[in-house]
Amino acid sequence: MTEQQFHTLAGLSLVSRFFYQAFHQAPSADFIDPIYQESLIAQWPLDVDNDSLAQGLALLSTQPDMAAIKQDFADLFIGPNALKAAPWASVYLTEEQTLFGAPTAAIKQFYLQFGVEIDTGEHEPDDHIGLIFCFIAHLCEMALQQDIADDHPSPLLCALEKFLSEHVLSWAPRMLHIMRDEATTDFYKGMSLAAEGTLRQLAQLTKADYRIVRLYR
Repeated sequence: MTEQQFHTLAGLSLVSRFFYQAFHQAPSADFIDPIYQESLIAQWPLDVDNDSLAQGLALLSTQPDMAAIKQDFADLFIGPNALKAAPWASVYLTEEQTLFGAPTAAIKQFYLQFGVEIDTGEHEPDDHIGLIFCFIAHLCEMALQQDIADDHPSPLLCALEKFLSEHVLSWAPRMLHIMRDEATTDFYKGMSLAAEGTLRQLAQLTKADYRIVRLYR
């Protein structure tokens, strides 16, 4: 692994944890305030090398109104009304658009290969975009601990390429596009763009494919 790859992986791990928190957890002052009090957006740990990421970080540069983003989060991901941006793979990849479909089982099996079993205290599908970003961070962190010669591909990077190609890049860009269109706050519009740009960086690093499949939403 080259020094540049090491620093890129470290940055991708950090921002993937950030997206896990942003997409999976309801917004709270404990998460939001440090982003702006510590100028975390201005200190983004990766090169801003694509338009999606640059536009997303620009939208995230101003501290949002907490009440507005709580409502936006609920409308996008929680309900009680029909979700504006359902965050689960099986909703996009199965004709029935239901939870706990075959894509959920496939992602859960991939997690188990790396000793990861999701237990959030609730009965929820493993193919939530936030949990997927958490797993991506986990693979990045495992790769950082390996001592791989520059002329040998890292098995963890190969695993990350497989995970992205087979389970993420086929549907997540569509979900993030819907999220961007449906969000009412710059905060979640910015999150969708920044996440899309980060997936592009992950694909570039690992040489993962954006496979064309039929999407049902």
